[in-house]
Amino acid sequence: MNTILKRSGGFTLIEIMITLLVSSVVMIALYQTFSSQQKSYMVQENRVEMQQSLRGALIVMTGDIRMAGFDKMRTGNFGITDIRPRDIDDDVETGATGYSSLEVTIDWDEDGIERAPGGGGVSERIKYSIYDFIGGDNAVDLARNSDPANVGSRRVLAENIRAFGLAFAFDDDLDGRIDTYDPVGTAVPPANQPVIWAIDSDGDNILDTNLDTNLDGVINVNDSPGGPGSNGIIAGVPLPAGVPVSSIRAVRIWLLGETDQADPDFTQQTTFQVGKYVITPNDNKRMTLLIQTVQCRNLGL
Repeated sequence: MNTILKRSGGFTLIEIMITLLVSSVVMIALYQTFSSQQKSYMVQENRVEMQQSLRGALIVMTGDIRMAGFDKMRTGNFGITDIRPRDIDDDVETGATGYSSLEVTIDWDEDGIERAPGGGGVSERIKYSIYDFIGGDNAVDLARNSDPANVGSRRVLAENIRAFGLAFAFDDDLDGRIDTYDPVGTAVPPANQPVIWAIDSDGDNILDTNLDTNLDGVINVNDSPGGPGSNGIIAGVPLPAGVPVSSIRAVRIWLLGETDQADPDFTQQTTFQVGKYVITPNDNKRMTLLIQTVQCRNLGL
């Protein structure tokens, strides 16, 4: 009697090893794809959050600046009151750590008298400045303060602000038009001349410096002390005479925000012009610069 031996239906060791190898390769590829997509999602979410924060801050600032000087009783007691650069402790500071700041008053209740802070109702004095909301996090924030006499009442308007710049256009001769200048080497008609965007460079609450150092009609990185790509503070061109804050008619805002998290696969090397500053970060944080020009519709034009 012949016995026929049949082969078992199982897998050989080699087949199992090949299957495990292929499965491992597939799993690694799937993990890498997932990890890459997750990282991309987190980076984009971080950027969107930063951009939304900047846009929201600009909307609030724009509304306050447009209303600066609202004075139904025509008392002349309301307007832009303080433009001195300050440090994060709200002390006047004209050096490299001096951030732009702005204080305005608005007669919300239309009685011609500025309401004292803490007196109830909506504040009639508002201040914007840079401060460090979370100490030691290596980031500063933009604050809106409705009680400028009390630095403890500052509230975060936008976090992770790399730089905050302001410049001011004015009508010093009170002719109903914003003052301009004739660029070097030209004979531009007054109607086409560039607007003077000035700052208070020495902390006396007087406009004294035109940011357009090369007088080409544009404020950009070419106005930095060392030329394009040079970090530092723009020296500016002195104005013939100091201009009081009461002559301000428009405000230009620069807000440079950065993401909360760094991206190790990205190096930020863009040069940014932010008011009087020229900044080349050279780090791993993604940044967005927003610029807005706001006309003070209640201040004489």
